[in-house]
Amino acid sequence: MNLTIDLRKTPHFGGAAVPGTTVTPRTRWQSQDPQSIVFITCVNNEAQYDICLRHLHALTVPTGCTIEKISVFGASSMAEGYQRAMEMSTARYKIYLHQDVYLVHRDVLSDLLSLFRTYPRLGLVGVEGATRLPKAVLYSFNNALHCYGRHWTYRRPGGLPSVLGPANRRRLHFNRLRPFVGDYLPAVVVDGFFMATQYDMPWTSPLGGFELYDEVRAAEFITAGLEVGIARQQMTWVLHWGPAEEPTAAQRQRRLNDLQEKAATFRRLFGPFVGVAARTLYEQHQGAGDAQSPDAARERLGVIVAAGSGPKTLLRSLRALLPQIEALKEVESQVVVVDTAPAGGAREAIRTEFPQVTVIARPGIEGVAHALNEGLRHLGFPTYVLVMQSDIEVSTGTLARMVSDLKGRPSAAGVVASLMNPDGTAQSQRMAIVELMPQRPQRPQQITFAGTTCALIKGEVFFDVGLYDERFSSHEDLDWSLRAKRKGYKFMYLPEATAVHHRSGRVGRNDRAFTDRSVATLWLAYKHAGWRWAVLLYWVQRIQNSWRAFRWRHDGAALRQINEASVQAERLYRRFCEENQRPKLL
Repeated sequence: MNLTIDLRKTPHFGGAAVPGTTVTPRTRWQSQDPQSIVFITCVNNEAQYDICLRHLHALTVPTGCTIEKISVFGASSMAEGYQRAMEMSTARYKIYLHQDVYLVHRDVLSDLLSLFRTYPRLGLVGVEGATRLPKAVLYSFNNALHCYGRHWTYRRPGGLPSVLGPANRRRLHFNRLRPFVGDYLPAVVVDGFFMATQYDMPWTSPLGGFELYDEVRAAEFITAGLEVGIARQQMTWVLHWGPAEEPTAAQRQRRLNDLQEKAATFRRLFGPFVGVAARTLYEQHQGAGDAQSPDAARERLGVIVAAGSGPKTLLRSLRALLPQIEALKEVESQVVVVDTAPAGGAREAIRTEFPQVTVIARPGIEGVAHALNEGLRHLGFPTYVLVMQSDIEVSTGTLARMVSDLKGRPSAAGVVASLMNPDGTAQSQRMAIVELMPQRPQRPQQITFAGTTCALIKGEVFFDVGLYDERFSSHEDLDWSLRAKRKGYKFMYLPEATAVHHRSGRVGRNDRAFTDRSVATLWLAYKHAGWRWAVLLYWVQRIQNSWRAFRWRHDGAALRQINEASVQAERLYRRFCEENQRPKLL
């Protein structure tokens, strides 16, 4: 759907703020369409916008999603144009881009939706920005150590070619700033030529015009307790073509004078944001607004059971868990079972014996991450979230100990139960992200690894760190723990809080366990260490698989697993090597 807003004959608003109802991110999110995406552009050159639309039409639309395009003509400022367009759309995901920006990565929408759906605190995303604003306010001015991201641009080369004058023609240039690891980098500002949001807030215009509105927008999101992030693009998303005509020297001077005036106004209005690192700003504003705050009237407990085993095991787990939940009189609770089994026998048995339990049937989805995320999205972010597998039998009194201990430790992000074998012996258990040997401490201990077998975690931590990454069919807990560690969170291991781990429904020799682990390890290295380490690990795995193929050459099932793992790893390797591929223009 295409919509045009023409403000050329409409009176412009005045003053410091854009008219419109002020809403919080949470209430606005609830009224939006989660399957809709809108592109919003302020236009003054229809020829460039036609090229922009041509690239938008070529994008791959995620299954079930709808696309809108809104163009605004005659806006007196970016804030006015974007506000008018924002009010006309009910789409949850809004992409604000300049008319001379072309999306050259066909799967950019899938990448963007995955980013937003995994990280609920991430409110605003760009492709280039900075983690600290210099005194000049312009993020790229004398600020090279704090600028990150990349995009393609069409401009005249600087340096020695500039002496050629008119003969120095514009050409395609890869603008690559400092790299980083992770899915995104929390920043203080992102460049306004591409900005995507999953929450709506009124566009304000304290500076007016078309400059530094992106710095103002980022500051408003941070003040609201949300994050502004620079996306780590596996394939570069955008090409910034630039103006149709080169500005004259007089035009450049007028723009520079305007920027200096607006920078002075920004320093006066947003002084605490200048010269301060992004991490410090997020610590100061974490919890602002109601974007993540749970209901303060009463504590809530959400329980998510990832059911991948048979009905007998699942029912035994619920029979041990539900009486302990009912004993917590001062805590409201809700139990969600996400059943991924193709048959529905367990669902009917649960609805009959435990009608208070919510059952979400998701037959066919693979991986614990998908199942747990279904439960998290259903629950929202209650005070406490218990994540557990269906082959866990929680010992009497364990849940009360975990809740009580977490209440008494404000600095702890969560507590992890001690796992036991059915015969009563201690089970090996991971405690740290990097661990040479499993440990079994006899007293409570601070740990960095929070698994998904049986752990009680604060809901606000899930809002801040994000959900589990669904790209992992294995190691999803290790990835989540790494992200939590980067945010500064620690967990507690409680040896007195025990749970029996029956290890039912676990992957065996004849399934995809080997392939899943190999691919997940490679993806984990790419995500948290960078593509160079991932490429090195790929060649190490290739040598190992060659040896395994020789060693198990008489075992057909083992050879099939090894070959499948090698094929999947090679596909990832090719994606890593195409990271900075030259874009194809339409």
